[in-house]
Amino acid sequence: MAENISPFSKSITELTKNKLSVIGLIIILVVSLLCVLAPFICSNDPTQIFPWIGAQSPGFQSPPCLSENVFRVGQAPETSKKILSYKTLIYTVKRSVSEQLRIVVRRGKIHRLTSLTGAKNFVEFNLNKEFEEAWELTKSDELGRLLPKAKLKVNEPVPEGLMEPDQRVMIVQLVKKIDNEIIQFEFDQELLKGIQRNGREIDQVTLKGENIVSISDGKNELKTRFLLGTDELGRDLFSRILYGGRISLLIGIVATVVSLLIGVCYGAISGYVGGKVDRIMMNVIDILYAIPFMFLVIILLVLFGRNIVILFIALGAVQWLTMARIVRGQIYSLKAKEFIDAARVCGASSQRIIFYHLIPNALGPIIVYATLTVPVVILEESFLAFIGLSVQYNGQNLDSWGSLVQQGMLSLGTGGERYWLLIGPSIVMALTLFGLNCLGDGLRDSFDPKTKTHA
Repeated sequence: MAENISPFSKSITELTKNKLSVIGLIIILVVSLLCVLAPFICSNDPTQIFPWIGAQSPGFQSPPCLSENVFRVGQAPETSKKILSYKTLIYTVKRSVSEQLRIVVRRGKIHRLTSLTGAKNFVEFNLNKEFEEAWELTKSDELGRLLPKAKLKVNEPVPEGLMEPDQRVMIVQLVKKIDNEIIQFEFDQELLKGIQRNGREIDQVTLKGENIVSISDGKNELKTRFLLGTDELGRDLFSRILYGGRISLLIGIVATVVSLLIGVCYGAISGYVGGKVDRIMMNVIDILYAIPFMFLVIILLVLFGRNIVILFIALGAVQWLTMARIVRGQIYSLKAKEFIDAARVCGASSQRIIFYHLIPNALGPIIVYATLTVPVVILEESFLAFIGLSVQYNGQNLDSWGSLVQQGMLSLGTGGERYWLLIGPSIVMALTLFGLNCLGDGLRDSFDPKTKTHA
């Protein structure tokens, strides 16, 4: 006796024979799993900024610390959580002394050179000769740009590139590095037990991340690895890609579900009722097809804000038209089948026939089109992010793959020296779209035998 196999099981068996579809499914599962498990996989916070690190190439390593690390005896330290499991840590810290120089310019020539630290005037001063670095000090007393090496002399023209043409006064922060110092910390169950600075006991110390040279446990040096490098603010690119994937995949899936809800209901009602109602409903779709929907989405985002819910609704509303036509065609052919006549004879209502008999039997094409809709939505969201309309939540931009690609383009550099900022998110997004399209094509071939080609 021949074994009865359902059409759905047969379609799944056909799908597993399609190598490209299986590869696409594996890619989607791997990428989705990595994105979902990002908090457990990523050792670095994607929002953590390390400005002193800047853009570093893949594989870069640095000591695990924050911009400002506070240590107080008897309290848990305010620093990277990666160090809390150690009992003893030894920090090597850069020490520096600084001096401020005031430069006054008149008629394009240096009028006065004054040391604000020692209240002393100079006839000439050579930047970066005695001091290793010279920085422009901003009005908010923060370090601005690193100044070029230059020799300053009273009554001489201002060296090229030192000051703006209309600038008359500049305060320069001169920094001189001296010998490193050693600070040892003792911990007891994550609480700080003691601090020794160059062999002397102290109660508290605050260390800037930019001054920490190395951290060790007495045997091995502790380092944080940035697998795919960092961006211009020192943020971990690998973590940003995985967290960005959560945003892109969420938008793709939710917007597709929105388009399914609208398109399936609209198409099912149109196909089942038929006649004049069907013609009117299809004419409405034809009219809507003529509207440039991407511009409509942009207008909605501009008017109502770049809220993630608005983006879900806007992108979902763009995609439902084709879904409605596909469902309408399936329902139109299914409603003439014998099992629908049997349902009517049994007294089933139109609502029950549509949602319990017709739509479940049209699930094959619906699943296929839904799979192919997800990559389309991801691409549309990426385009919006690329033109500066990235999605926001509580006023903060959410970095999806599209916004990461846009930031990578802007940070690439004149010679493409920061290539990893563009290549990383681009490859991950391209692989995901490739996987989704391969799976969608395989599902189409499996659920619709008429699309297969025979030798």
